[in-house]
Amino acid sequence: MSQLSDLSVSSMPVSPAGSLAQSATALYGRRQKIFVLVTLLFSWILANADRMAMSISIIPITKEFALDAQAAGMVLGSFYVSYALMQLAAGWLADRFGSRKVLVFCVACWSVFTSLTGVAGSLFGLILIRVLFGIGEGGFAPASTVTIAEAFPKKERARAKSLIIGASFLGSAVGTGAIAALIHAYGWRFAYHAFGLIGVVVAVVLWFAVKDSPARVRGERPKGLFRTLFRKMMLKKTMVIFFFSNIVYVGLISWMPTFLMKTRDIDIVHVGAASAIPYLVAFASLNVVGWLLDKAGQGRDRLFMMVGAAMVVIFLALMAVATSLPVLLTFWTLSLVGYTAVYGTVFAIPLKHLPDESVGTASGIINFGGQVAAGIAPVVIGMLVGFGKGSFTLAFTFLLAAGVAALMIAFTWKAEDHDASA
Repeated sequence: MSQLSDLSVSSMPVSPAGSLAQSATALYGRRQKIFVLVTLLFSWILANADRMAMSISIIPITKEFALDAQAAGMVLGSFYVSYALMQLAAGWLADRFGSRKVLVFCVACWSVFTSLTGVAGSLFGLILIRVLFGIGEGGFAPASTVTIAEAFPKKERARAKSLIIGASFLGSAVGTGAIAALIHAYGWRFAYHAFGLIGVVVAVVLWFAVKDSPARVRGERPKGLFRTLFRKMMLKKTMVIFFFSNIVYVGLISWMPTFLMKTRDIDIVHVGAASAIPYLVAFASLNVVGWLLDKAGQGRDRLFMMVGAAMVVIFLALMAVATSLPVLLTFWTLSLVGYTAVYGTVFAIPLKHLPDESVGTASGIINFGGQVAAGIAPVVIGMLVGFGKGSFTLAFTFLLAAGVAALMIAFTWKAEDHDASA
């Protein structure tokens, strides 16, 4: 019996109503579940819109602060340093105390620093605010995973989680489109103040949408959870797969607006509109992935990740040689569809394969790997574009290598089930 079997619900102190899952899901009726899903979805849309805003606003910021490609890459990547570290802390806190307080703190925190981005006066100030901004956003993903475990039975979780994380694509579409329009009309500083104000309102709504889990509030959780989880090869490989997949995804979303403007000669408003299309398709695709994982995905996690990673590699390679904007956008969209198969699966794995008492910490570990990659990718691409004197050839080669690595590791992935209860 492996170490993770020690994390089973039966080995822990439980509430009189039974396991954490039983006592928590009893708090959520059908209407409350819908309220939670809608609120989490909107929160995550806002989070990703706030994050994606920098991919568009870096264009006028680069001009205002006279940044070169390497400095711009530092601004784009600095957010992910604190974002990655917060994954581990917030996942543990949400497992320990429940998701409600962690979620509300995260949304309020990132909203304040979103607004403060609009008053930055130097490169150092931008990087510092982006780092602090990452603290808020970093805790939302693992905490929202705990919310899903608190409110939904296992057989519904992949769909619920896919809907929530699919907001990353809706947020990217909103972020690129809305920020481009706001920058064009009012300037980049005003846009950040507007997004920050909306976030404060969302934090208040979250407080009423999410309920405290009585068992989690009492602190009933296994000891040595980090150590036990880190021993699991399944979890380590999942984290590494997401690491390499996210190098591709974040590298593309961070630099695609600049790439389109420099190589396709389109203005900032049309860049935002063009960038929104692939994200909208990816949102729909991710929800299909979630449905398939719940309905027919038992024992097929590796297949989903392998097919997804292969699509990423194939269509990324075709993007690099595309000669027209419509063809390039088509290949970009199909590459994102492949990414959704990986993305949806890696975040369904803790909810499907691990005990409820560990899903926040496990999700944080997986997302930590992905966000370390997210911090690396924009900086490395900035350096490669600078080294190539404005050419993106080396950048695409770097992204292709990461996609191939994700595919190879997905091929060796193996499930280790220990909690198959519904």
